Amino acid sequence: MKCIDELSPTSPKPTLMDKNKKPERTLLSVFMRLLEMVPELRGEFLSECGYGAGKTCAYGSFMEVTFPSSKIPDHRPDGLLTCKRGSSEWAAFVEAKAGKSEIRPEQIQDYAHLASLLDVDCVVSISNEFARNPVELPYHIAANKRRKRDIRHFAWAELRTMVDRFARDPDISDLTRSVLNDAAGFFWDQNSGIVTFDQMPKEWGGFVQSSGVGVGFSAKTPGITEIVHGWHQERRDLRAKLAHYSSSVVDLRHELGARAEFDAILSCDRNRLAETYELSAGYMFKNSKLSIELLCELQDRKTTVSVDIPPPADKGAKATTTWLIKQTSEFEPAKTDVVMSWKGKGNERHATLEALRLDPEKLFDGFREAPKAIRLIRQVHDVRRFRSAKNFVTDLEALVLGLTHELDEGGFI
Repeated sequence: MKCIDELSPTSPKPTLMDKNKKPERTLLSVFMRLLEMVPELRGEFLSECGYGAGKTCAYGSFMEVTFPSSKIPDHRPDGLLTCKRGSSEWAAFVEAKAGKSEIRPEQIQDYAHLASLLDVDCVVSISNEFARNPVELPYHIAANKRRKRDIRHFAWAELRTMVDRFARDPDISDLTRSVLNDAAGFFWDQNSGIVTFDQMPKEWGGFVQSSGVGVGFSAKTPGITEIVHGWHQERRDLRAKLAHYSSSVVDLRHELGARAEFDAILSCDRNRLAETYELSAGYMFKNSKLSIELLCELQDRKTTVSVDIPPPADKGAKATTTWLIKQTSEFEPAKTDVVMSWKGKGNERHATLEALRLDPEKLFDGFREAPKAIRLIRQVHDVRRFRSAKNFVTDLEALVLGLTHELDEGGFI
C-alpha cells in the first residue's frame, strides 16, 4: 500500500493513552484498540465505512500518522486504518474530536486531498456531532470535494451504542465481553469526552414564544433550520440512551419511512414545525416490537410520550386488563393514562392507570374479546421549563427514560 510505504516509521500503533492526554486521543486510542481486538466490531464499523470484509481481513492501524516525503503535504490525521484481503486493499484516515470541539470541514478536505495522493479510500470523522447516517455529514463539504474520496462521519454516542450492543452478544467469548464492558464503562464515564446533546439551539425560546402568541413563523423563518437540526440531534442522542438503558436494539423511525433522504426529512420536519408547531420522534425496540412515539407541542408547551403495547394473543378482554394491571404494578398510576381500542369505530376507552386499578371492569365493560391495541400515555406540561432550551431537553429525557425504565421493570422490553 502506498500509504504504508510513505508512512513515517515513528507513527505509533494504537495504545491506551493516559487520560491526561487530549480526550479525543484517549477515546480514539480505546476505540482503535477495540477494532484490533474484536473482529465482529471491526467488521460492522468498517462496513459502515464502505468496506465489507473488515471481520476477516488482514488489519492494521496507526495513530498520529505522518508522511515525511517532501512531495506529500504536511497533514497529520489522527489515525490510519488498513485492510488487505487477497489482492484487494482498502485504507481510511481518521480524524477525531471530543467534548464541544467540532470537525473542521477544511481539515477533512485536506485529508481527502492527502488520501488521493496516497491511495487511501476513505476519510472518517468522529465527534459528538450527530448525523442521520454515516454518509450524511453534520458539516458542509462541497460536492466536488466529496467526489475525490469517500467521507463518513460517526458520533461518539453512536459508536458507544455499538460497543454496548456487541458486549451483549451471546456469541462472543467471555474475554471479549469483559474487554467490551470495560471500554463501554469508560465511554459512559462523564469525563470521557463524549458529550450528549443537552440543550436546543439558542433560537428555541423565541420560537416557543412566537408559537403561543399568534405571531407564528414559516418554514423559511431564520433559525427554523437550526431548531430542526437540533431536534434531529436530540432524537439520535435519545435513541442511544434508550438502547443503553434498555439493553436493546432501538431503531429511529420517521413518518416518511426508513429510506427517506435526509433533505426530505429536514423539509418535512421544518414544514410540520411551521404549520402545526410540533416536533416528533418515533422509536422501535426491535426485540420486543414495542414502539414509542414522542410529540412536543410548542403552542401548548407540552411533551407527550406514548407507548403501543402489543396485546397478548391468548387472552380475552378481562384477562388482558388483569394482565396489564399486573405488568404495570411498578408504574406511576396517577401520571399514566391507558387507552384500549377494540374493532369498530368509536370503540376506544380511556382511563388513568390509577382509575383502572380501582375499577378495571369499567374499561372493558361490554367487550369479551381482547382489545386490538393498548396504548400508555404520559405527559409533562410546564410552561416555564418548556421555554428553556436546556430544561426542555432535561424534562423530555426524564419523561422518556423514566417510562422506559418502568417498561423494562414490567417485562415489556
